[in-house]
Amino acid sequence: MKESGNWSNDSQAFTKMCILESQLESKDTEYAALKQENLLLKAEVERLQKLVDTLTTKDGINSNNEVFDRFK
Repeated sequence: MKESGNWSNDSQAFTKMCILESQLESKDTEYAALKQENLLLKAEVERLQKLVDTLTTKDGINSNNEVFDRFK
């Protein structure tokens, strides 16, 4: 009986280990996807910031930092 109990414990431990490895792989995949999305969002923020800077420094605001009528 004792050998049977050890086999059962080993089987349960192996199953738990497989589940945990699967969860780790899933988390790694999710992390990689979120990291990629974060990089894309950072690039978009930079692009939009440049656009805002261009609009406010060249067209939208005079030297006294007053907004032109077309922005009111």
